Amino acid sequence: MDASAVKEDRTIRACSIWRALDVVGDVPVLLIMEQAFLGTHGFDEFVARTGLARSVVSGRLRKLVDEDCLAKRPKKEGRGSYYALTEKGRDQFPNALMMLRWQHRWEAASRDFRVRLRHSACGAETEPTPICAHCRKEIDPRDVDWREGPGLAQVVPHYERRRFNGAVTARRPGGRPLVDTMIELFGDRWSTLVVRAMFTRINRFDDIQRDTLMATNILTGRLERLIRQGILRTIPYSAHADRVEYRLTEKGRDLYPVLLALLQWGDRWFSDERGPPLILTHKPCGHDLRMIVACNHCDGEIGIHNLTFEIE
Repeated sequence: MDASAVKEDRTIRACSIWRALDVVGDVPVLLIMEQAFLGTHGFDEFVARTGLARSVVSGRLRKLVDEDCLAKRPKKEGRGSYYALTEKGRDQFPNALMMLRWQHRWEAASRDFRVRLRHSACGAETEPTPICAHCRKEIDPRDVDWREGPGLAQVVPHYERRRFNGAVTARRPGGRPLVDTMIELFGDRWSTLVVRAMFTRINRFDDIQRDTLMATNILTGRLERLIRQGILRTIPYSAHADRVEYRLTEKGRDLYPVLLALLQWGDRWFSDERGPPLILTHKPCGHDLRMIVACNHCDGEIGIHNLTFEIE
């Protein structure tokens, strides 16, 4: 085998989801960003509301400042500093809304609270809906084609051996995080890459392993977890009982808007002059797909600037 073949075997697709996960594919980062969207600004507040160790909060805040998702600013009165969302940080809000939408749809019965959103433009209580910016139709992943874009690259993955392994036990007043299941899933890069593989029609164990370069035991564990969570199911493809393909359930397909929000965030902030790594086409209208988050009452776009919330 020549050197080029060896190099190819050790690389994976560096699409914008991969690049976004370099920043937000981490449980403490997602917990801190959730709190930032809820209006938390001070270091001690982040510690109290996330339940994370002070050293973990300090390190992740530093990372988010370095990545220009948060800005550290001096207080106008008194000593000390506070953290404010930057434009890049606020641009993650559609991802947060799509996570909240998924948990409302699939896990509402298991929670002792509900987040109620109100669209200030129309005054109605709203559920965020992912729609095509061109035809205004709600996005179904089965209606989306994709092709390689000019910015697609192969990279050698550098998985950290010891990422944050704790369960999501962070605190909000009176309970747990608003999107705990989503934070656990998308805070684990390996699980996210398995789900990404499903949406790009990579369904068999060996093919997923080649796409992600995960160790066999890690991939086996992630697949088993996703099956237990009802996100994946198996179907046999030969007479041998152990020859199965992994397919998304309806619950799993409904993760697509979260991945799409990650993709668009990565396209905006990490694509180079060559363009995006992947180009998506919305088949019902034939246009390149751009997702916007709309109010299910008035169909107007919703975002951090025109949305209020209350927790019941």
